[in-house]
Amino acid sequence: MQFRIPKIEGLAHAKQLKTLLLRKNLIKKIENLEENTQLEEIELYDNRIRHITNIDHLTNLVHLDLSFNRLKEMQNLETLVNLKKLYLSSNRIRKMEGLNTLINLEVLDVGDNKIRKIENIECLTTLKEFHAAKNKITVLEGLSTCVNLYLIAVQVNFIYKIEGLETLT
Repeated sequence: MQFRIPKIEGLAHAKQLKTLLLRKNLIKKIENLEENTQLEEIELYDNRIRHITNIDHLTNLVHLDLSFNRLKEMQNLETLVNLKKLYLSSNRIRKMEGLNTLINLEVLDVGDNKIRKIENIECLTTLKEFHAAKNKITVLEGLSTCVNLYLIAVQVNFIYKIEGLETLT
């Protein structure tokens, strides 16, 4: 028998918790983590989360994986300034946004969404990997300031034009 939890709870006493891995559950909402300010890694991969909420106090996060959920927007990420890895693949996201304060981000995965345009990543100068495969992108652009990129994965899109990659060595 496989047990899948519906809610994040019972962690208030774990104030020094660094890693929380709750993959493949039935969680609909990020909640009850107010006491867990030391968290550095959260994986809520393959749940039922619809909104990124209740994480603005988790400023020590360096790894956040919300892939395979039901997200439609990239929101409430602004305070996560120490984030290095952000995984949002296989959701329902239509627009890249809310990334302008994530200046330490090294890996961004927005693959398998409904994104039409690469945008709002000018400040991600430390970005090393950009994954945006299986979207609806038509022009490969907007990456000129991401001078540390060594991997751009944009397969299975509708790309007909490539622009602004001259600065990427």
